[in-house]
Amino acid sequence: MPSFRKALVTGASSGLGRAICEELSARGAEVIACARRGALLETLVRDLEARGGRARAVELDVTSSAAVRETVLRADKDGPLDLVLAGAGVAEHSIQGERRADRTHQLLDVNLAGAVSTIEAGIEVLARRGGTVGVLSSLAGTRGLPGAAAYCASKAAVSTYVEARQVELSGHPVRLVDVQPGFVRTPMTAPNRFPMPFLMDVEAAARRTVDGLEAGHSVVRYPRRLAWPLRAIASSAPRGVWRRLLARKEPDEESPRRG
Repeated sequence: MPSFRKALVTGASSGLGRAICEELSARGAEVIACARRGALLETLVRDLEARGGRARAVELDVTSSAAVRETVLRADKDGPLDLVLAGAGVAEHSIQGERRADRTHQLLDVNLAGAVSTIEAGIEVLARRGGTVGVLSSLAGTRGLPGAAAYCASKAAVSTYVEARQVELSGHPVRLVDVQPGFVRTPMTAPNRFPMPFLMDVEAAARRTVDGLEAGHSVVRYPRRLAWPLRAIASSAPRGVWRRLLARKEPDEESPRRG
């Protein structure tokens, strides 16, 4: 498959989203980098241009469906897009204690509603001529994990949404790709204080992502050493067994707490 010519990426200011922009640019794509943090976007654009790439920064809050649609339509009008990637996402580190429901709604607004807005805007502009619409979900959407209820739910919902839309768009020229990374070394995972098996460098994850997008696979899961065992166990373990596998004993008062 040929490399992309022009790509719009949300969540581009840091982490895997930024690394994907760098990988796309290195492969010759013009990059429209979108995120809320304008200063970081401008730094990214300068870095890409210094390496000979073409890039533009657009400040965007994906929780505004109207703003997402307007941004995608405008970017396509300035020159046809052939990739729209919903990469914006937030983690769950602060969703504890009081007002948990409010924080969960905020996470879902970004990880689920924002992704859906980006997906549908991408489908709208690519429906006639074809192209690729991708979304960064996660292997965390495979089953519910303690300490990440909202995050797992958001990623599972996005994957289910994409699966249904893939069926609905069968025969259409738009390819929908669900990218499900495992643990990737980014600022989002840096605060984690639990084992992260097969933790990947962000550059390797970006290469896997873009390879899968270019190939047009319906689902891209990595690393395989984590993805397949996790799916096998998750699909076969009854809910009670799953709970026992993941149950964590609370430290007693005299034991040091990790934090």
